[in-house]
Amino acid sequence: MKKVLLASAMLTITAFPAFAADEGAMIDACRNYAASHLNADPGVINLSVQTARVDGTIPVNGEVEGTGLTFQCSFNPAGSKIVQWWNSAPEECPADVSEADRYLYPACN
Repeated sequence: MKKVLLASAMLTITAFPAFAADEGAMIDACRNYAASHLNADPGVINLSVQTARVDGTIPVNGEVEGTGLTFQCSFNPAGSKIVQWWNSAPEECPADVSEADRYLYPACN
């Protein structure tokens, strides 16, 4: 009798997987956030969703092609809201930055 109950419980668990965050929605949200905060063209932003951390937050790592800029959006466990943002962009605008390189320094815009 116990074997039948265990098999039934295992079938129930596999038939109804846990809620999974929508990776496409997280990528879109992070791309838009990064484009806005880094003054970058969304078309040159590469992203990848990482495995959830122990605390349940989900990191999405990204880079802006050809600039060396990297960033990370951390989402809540449901994947519905960015709860932390980090980027490698300098926080200040150098006095001698050329107009062509201003996109590398979000603080200049």
